[in-house]
Amino acid sequence: MRTVSAMMHSTLKSYGVAVVIITILMILLIGRFRIGVLSMAPNLFPIVLILGLMGWTGIKLDMFTMLIGSIAIGLAVDDTIHFFHNFRKYYEEGGNVRNAVLDTLTTAGRAMLTTTMVLAIGFWLFMFASMNHLFNFGLLTGTTLVFAFLADILLAPALLAIATPDRNDG
Repeated sequence: MRTVSAMMHSTLKSYGVAVVIITILMILLIGRFRIGVLSMAPNLFPIVLILGLMGWTGIKLDMFTMLIGSIAIGLAVDDTIHFFHNFRKYYEEGGNVRNAVLDTLTTAGRAMLTTTMVLAIGFWLFMFASMNHLFNFGLLTGTTLVFAFLADILLAPALLAIATPDRNDG
């Protein structure tokens, strides 16, 4: 019991450090403090959601399920970077948030969908394992990746629309 408790404490501390470092990197990559901080919402929301679903369904934290957050945030940040980078490119070209979001969704969004489905299906294959821990790990990690994709295509555009003014009426 002490080992699991120490592992949970260590994992929680590692997640905190990772969130701070990733947030700083997103701010530097995006080049704007406010947008960089906002970009973390689509990365953290799916993890919080899956932890809530775990509690609601009675799935306990164990050595396998504690890995989900670190794997999911690593993969989710990749899609978020693509989304925000493409949004910035299209926004700088036209100055219109709505058009920039639509262009981003039709270009980077398609690639994000494909990679998300490939990765999610890959993790869902663990559901064929006879061990309950591996089943839960695969189910929850694949589902978290789908939630991360949905956050990138639904939550990120909404946040960008709030935080980014249109530069013209086009």
